Amino acid sequence: MRHQTAEMLDEVANGLLNARWSLILTAAFCFGMAFYNFVTPAWGGLGLFMITPRDGLAGICSMVPWCAIVLGAARTVGSCISRSGWVLSWCEIALSLVMLAFGLGELLFPSVTRGYAALWAVVGVFMAFELVLVALDMGRRGLGYWWAELAVAAAVWAVAFAGALGFAGAAGAQGTASLMLFVAGWGYVYGAVVLHGAGSAERGGAAVAR
Repeated sequence: MRHQTAEMLDEVANGLLNARWSLILTAAFCFGMAFYNFVTPAWGGLGLFMITPRDGLAGICSMVPWCAIVLGAARTVGSCISRSGWVLSWCEIALSLVMLAFGLGELLFPSVTRGYAALWAVVGVFMAFELVLVALDMGRRGLGYWWAELAVAAAVWAVAFAGALGFAGAAGAQGTASLMLFVAGWGYVYGAVVLHGAGSAERGGAAVAR
């Protein structure tokens, strides 16, 4: 019994160490923010369970830089902990640092992006670009359906572009942003599942060959 328990714990530990934490963390952010964004009253006030910002859309915009900083730092640490190879070598780390820099820049210089729709358009374009890199990595490794991941990236870009141009109008901007995040979340989930353990290194972030 003890032997079986030890083996099970070893399998769980190996599964966690081989997980693509950068993709998993981003997927969790996408689903969580899609829901949070959708239930926040655009006009402000306390929304669902009284946890949404009083400032409405402006309150959500003020949260995005902090989310980018925390997520960028967590992704960088997660990438170094994981034994799996990075997405297209150092691109995974570079994008995490870009996310961190964007959060800091938007926090210190709010004029980098103006308005709710413009801010989420920038986030959507970034996510679409990363999903393209995930699709290329899947194709390079011969894993999964890279064209499906590429289609998700195109859908995320299209929704972000539609939101930036105001195709849904001011009233639909919130739903457009939530849809974009929801679609992107599934793209990150698929990439994390397909690339789980791919290119595993013996010593995680200490290994140079990724």
